Amino acid sequence: MPPLPSGVSTGARVFVRGQRWRVEAVLQHPDCRELHLAGGAPTDRRVVLWPFDRPVPADATGPPRFTSVHLRRWAAAVGAATAGSLDPLTPRGRATATILPYQLAPAIAMAAGVPRLILADEVGLGKTIQAGWIAGDLLAREPAARILIAVPAGLRRQWQAELSAWFAISVASVDARWLRGMVADIPADVSPWAAPGAYLGSIDFLKRADVAASLVAHVWDLLVVDEAHTAGSPTDRHAALAAVAKRARRVVAITATPYSGDTASFASMAALGATPGELPPLMFRRSRADTGDPRRRRHRFAAVRITRAEARLQRLLERYSREVWRGAPGNAEGARLAVTILRKRALSSPAAAARSLRRRLDLLCARAEHAAPRQLTLFDDEDESGDELPDAALAAPGLADATLEQRWLATLIHAADAASAVDSKERALRRLLARVAGEPVIVFTEYRDTLLQLAAALPPSMLLHGGMTAAERAAVQARFNEDGGLLLATDAAAEGLNLQRRCRIVVNYELPWNPARLEQRIGRVDRIGQPRAVHAITLVARDTAEDLVIANLARRLARVVATLGQRDRLGAFLNDARIARLVIEGTDDQPTDPPDAPALVRRDTRTYDDHVGVVAERLARRRAIGAPRAAGSEASGVLVSTLRASSRLASGTVVAIRFTARTDNGDEIATRLTVIHLPRPTPRPATRAEARAVATATLATLPDAGTLADADAWFKAAAQVHQEAIAALVIRETALLGSQPDHVQVQPGLFDRRALRAAAEVFEIEDARRGEHRARIDALERARRLHLSCEPVAVLIVWR
Repeated sequence: MPPLPSGVSTGARVFVRGQRWRVEAVLQHPDCRELHLAGGAPTDRRVVLWPFDRPVPADATGPPRFTSVHLRRWAAAVGAATAGSLDPLTPRGRATATILPYQLAPAIAMAAGVPRLILADEVGLGKTIQAGWIAGDLLAREPAARILIAVPAGLRRQWQAELSAWFAISVASVDARWLRGMVADIPADVSPWAAPGAYLGSIDFLKRADVAASLVAHVWDLLVVDEAHTAGSPTDRHAALAAVAKRARRVVAITATPYSGDTASFASMAALGATPGELPPLMFRRSRADTGDPRRRRHRFAAVRITRAEARLQRLLERYSREVWRGAPGNAEGARLAVTILRKRALSSPAAAARSLRRRLDLLCARAEHAAPRQLTLFDDEDESGDELPDAALAAPGLADATLEQRWLATLIHAADAASAVDSKERALRRLLARVAGEPVIVFTEYRDTLLQLAAALPPSMLLHGGMTAAERAAVQARFNEDGGLLLATDAAAEGLNLQRRCRIVVNYELPWNPARLEQRIGRVDRIGQPRAVHAITLVARDTAEDLVIANLARRLARVVATLGQRDRLGAFLNDARIARLVIEGTDDQPTDPPDAPALVRRDTRTYDDHVGVVAERLARRRAIGAPRAAGSEASGVLVSTLRASSRLASGTVVAIRFTARTDNGDEIATRLTVIHLPRPTPRPATRAEARAVATATLATLPDAGTLADADAWFKAAAQVHQEAIAALVIRETALLGSQPDHVQVQPGLFDRRALRAAAEVFEIEDARRGEHRARIDALERARRLHLSCEPVAVLIVWR
């Protein structure tokens, strides 16, 4: 296929079929190029195919045309023509998302060729919207793109609603019912993921062996993973997502807490989709201060003095844990996990400890009659809830002497029942609620047992937990945002919720062992749209294992600060943790662990951050949020206007020149507008004809583009960015080509050639895929070389 003529690219004006058009988009196909054209009226649109239609650049038809306009229109046109150092976004015309400039930077980076991103802005800064800009831009450039979005189960409805409302992206919400329907409706040899478009599914559904195997059979143009910190190695979630990421051209990981002190988990997230020779992913980590939000957050640890009965329960549990740790039978890891769960639940509430201990005793007593594991159905959903009792973990025996362990558990149950009579944390919570009477409050706990206990003790209250359906959670969210009140929630149910409309107080009923959970909880109300300062209180029981949790929390937060910086919101908890150690333990020593600073990501986003204001202005001017372009708004030719000279602007001519970096195929990669003032005595033009004559003479004396030092420096910088992007895309496409399976030898049947025919069809599909990868690599190689061209946009005659 011959390349497009020089000057025929996105944004250029061309003549085709006897009319003048503006090129809005150029779409690449294996055997042609699809040119989307716009005329003067909003409804005047055409689509032509190169090389069957032969567009001619407007500049190639003779001398430039001049259009005399009013000074105000001249200034507006020059402002609209201002462009940065990268190709602007091309979001779908029906997008209605509010343009917040910082949210465009990730989409600009991916449009410029960065294949892997980590969106790690603080909680509540609109990472879903940023992913929507990326997906909308990709679908505008490649309408046949295939996109997979993996999210926690509770966020599927929210993602689907926001992509539809803000970007007009219709996604297929994939689950067990959808898969059953597809298998029933399509031929047996057609994959349910074969059609282009956007697919949205829960991470736990997509990780199933049967589903994951069908996903990796396709190449995905974009993989988006929300709450990526929950899919760290070595979990099944990470294994499934890593396999799909290896088959994706672009990968976006979204998390508000990318690094919580666990270097291995951070490294596994940064390695999603990595290929040999590829640069690390580019991470965007912006704080509220970076976005211009001056609000402060107030957080403190509140020490709670426990009763004697609660202290006795803690001491007994500590002794039982030591016995199990030393004398566990063959399944030592399982036994240690079981007692760890018991310790954590006892720190939450005595009632939760009592229920867990009873459940463990029942499971150990029935061990001999334990039923076989349940066989999952073929298309069963596997959405996990983290706030239920984990029977599989509690069933692991802890002591070799089963009778001794049962006596231990009976003693512990009696102690937990006695401690439940007066719950110190519940009393502290009551006092706190009395002080903030009338204010909406959210109380977070890790376990459903504790949540149900608090609900019985503190009516009326609203509940959010992992046993509720998505519709029930949405109803509770809407009711709380409308009426306020007391909301009791677990971590498993509150991911991604927006609760900032009325509430600004968050209470952590127990101390999470992972500092990222603190940020996730408080982030439910500390979001865009929160007008007031947010207050957070974490209850910590004195003289319990939470003392050790504080110490571990401080060590992990020190690593966060060393990696992400002092200004990071998660690192801000470090001072709180040190103060809590001083109050609770009487020590203020620094963490002894050496800080980790893994260089696993790239952090220099200035190339893209510096461009967001220009792109936001351009999108607003073009009414990319849905309003059609007004008739005649696209001026034809070079605009000419006049202005009287003053002390600020001497007599002469002002010329606005657009410099463009294009590939050999004519694709526009980068543009820049330069304004040159040529001082000389200039009389006032009497007529429009005289003004056009002055403009013609001025353009004839302009210096060549190659002689302008600033244009040459800009072109070299743009070429370097372009070369790096092309190299990264070539590496990734080459890896995808190498991942195609080799042809397998087939044994034909003695009297039947069906196996040969089926194998031939498979070979044909695989060869077509290899051909697609090679064609993409060839197109990328052809796009390496850039050419610099210049085009006059407007001339202003400054007369004396």
